[in-house]
Amino acid sequence: MSGREMNYADVAKMRSSRGFTLIEMMISMAIGMVILVGLSLTFQAIGGSSRVVASRTERMADLYLASQIMQGELRQSRAICWDKKSMLIYQPLDSAVALDTAACSQPVAKENGSFQIVAKTDASHPTPYIFWKRPNKTQSDELIRDMSATGLTASQSPSGVWSVSLTSQYVGRDKQTKSLDLTFKAWKRN
Repeated sequence: MSGREMNYADVAKMRSSRGFTLIEMMISMAIGMVILVGLSLTFQAIGGSSRVVASRTERMADLYLASQIMQGELRQSRAICWDKKSMLIYQPLDSAVALDTAACSQPVAKENGSFQIVAKTDASHPTPYIFWKRPNKTQSDELIRDMSATGLTASQSPSGVWSVSLTSQYVGRDKQTKSLDLTFKAWKRN
């Protein structure tokens, strides 16, 4: 065998000691970048879905809490009326001031309570909200925010049962505002 002839083992040994070629490095870097981009897009999608679910869950919990407070007050009342615009007025059992349920006029007597949707927004309330005027209190409390402009509606059936609907808003996956509704039934105490 001459000095120029090499066997297969010698060629393999020489190749393994040279390292990677430039093309092999570029291919491996490109594959690595594709994997990293895929992983980051996956994490971003999971994070976006998580935010949407959290936003919707929070809104639903707020609606449920507001409905429980409203049901408690309305079921402990002598009379309920809806002004057909924005206010649900009720007369508690201990109130001597009777409601004019036919007119359902404002202002609400101090001894009676109300729930009102306020659609106009300002710096302290960037979204429509419902405030609650408690009976025998001079100040109203914010009950829930992030409502739609028509976030409180009520209607009475011929049997005297009230259906109250609350409509809130949350930001969906497509970054658009979506509505979330909750309806409950209430009736005055006999």
